[in-house]
Amino acid sequence: MNDTPVEKFHRDVFKSFESVRNVLQSVTLDDYLASYDESESNAPLMFDETMTLEQVLIRMRDFNISSAPVLETKGSAKRFVGWHSLSDCLNDIVGEVLAVAPPDAEIIRETACLSGMPHVHSAWGVLARHVRTVTSSERLVGEGMEEREIALDTAIRAWLESITNDDVSTAVTNAMSRTLRESRANTYSDEDGRMANRVTARDTDLLEVVRSAFLRHIVTAGDMIAPRQAHACHRMCVYEMKPDPDDDMKEKMVIESLISMSDIVQFLYEQSDGFDEALKRRNLASLGCGAQKQHRVFPDSDVVCTLPTTRTLDAFVTMHITGRSVLGIIDEPRGKLVDVLSISDIRECVFDVKNLTGSVEEFLSRRKRKHLVVVHEDSDFIDALAALCNSGIHHLFVVDLSGSPLRVITPTDILSRITLPSAHRVGWRFDSYEVHPDTFGKTTTSA
Repeated sequence: MNDTPVEKFHRDVFKSFESVRNVLQSVTLDDYLASYDESESNAPLMFDETMTLEQVLIRMRDFNISSAPVLETKGSAKRFVGWHSLSDCLNDIVGEVLAVAPPDAEIIRETACLSGMPHVHSAWGVLARHVRTVTSSERLVGEGMEEREIALDTAIRAWLESITNDDVSTAVTNAMSRTLRESRANTYSDEDGRMANRVTARDTDLLEVVRSAFLRHIVTAGDMIAPRQAHACHRMCVYEMKPDPDDDMKEKMVIESLISMSDIVQFLYEQSDGFDEALKRRNLASLGCGAQKQHRVFPDSDVVCTLPTTRTLDAFVTMHITGRSVLGIIDEPRGKLVDVLSISDIRECVFDVKNLTGSVEEFLSRRKRKHLVVVHEDSDFIDALAALCNSGIHHLFVVDLSGSPLRVITPTDILSRITLPSAHRVGWRFDSYEVHPDTFGKTTTSA
């Protein structure tokens, strides 16, 4: 077999995680959930679609969550209709910014060409409001692509500079007063979550859950300034079907537990005694989590950073456009990492518009200070895993000796190095079911 250097590297990384795959394969979904059954409930918080974005963000902040199932209420019946995440909340806010201060047609056209998207779409259908159709010959590929990308970036920066503080205030006020029902009708959710029936999936091992639920990609809808992008699925709810005696014994779902990528990574850290010792002591660079060019072959390699003087709104719009959930804050271009702005910060930021119209530095100085956790290229894998889990963070920056960021390690990075996505499906995303009343004895929901 005449593998290329990249193929050999992939094979080496994949082989090194064999002991981790064995750990995941040794535990079924039912076994994993049994620990929750014996302790307090792991059922998720849920949002009613009549809640406003302001109410949703307050709940997310108070319960320290990043996503929850959305319920539609009709009479006494409640029906699961999808998910709403922090990413969706950011989409809501940026959507209002776009409505208040629309970008020019060239930005919209070049964004469409960048991803070749014929229209803005969603999991639930095609929006009536769409960007112009792009033919294959118009897509932003081939010669001159880099120059056009730079020109597009420059145009977006100029557009952001044209957005006034009054525009920001109007957009945030409009967004915060919208209900989830209104939001989901206009700014479609990525539906970043799956639903799995415990009865049919109970014997599925955790390796297959990772391959077939988490690593099967979701394609985002995109909009006027953000091209379509693919990302992993970050969470899965487990439910059972149960007859409702108050509704002619109609079968409805009882939502029991929510499992996230971070939960699986935490589980692996707790089971790390079963890992091969050689893997534990492999450094991050040798696993493709460093800056060596021949190892930067994974799609998550790039680090997106901004300066402390950047307006906070502009930083969040950068997240929206790039599809990232974290930005490194550096003291100067290519400089030292001094802080981190993550999408979870929007839970605190939006309740005072001055946070968005001021600089990132000003907002972070008022935010509850978080200890900056970093690792280096030569850090052992097990030490990086410990830093990710013990700090309760979802983004671990790898820095060089001068403290300049090289890349970010996330739960997706960890799981995508352990195994590959599967064509098999564990859980569904697009169906809708009535929720059994017993669910609400296990969880907190909002009317």
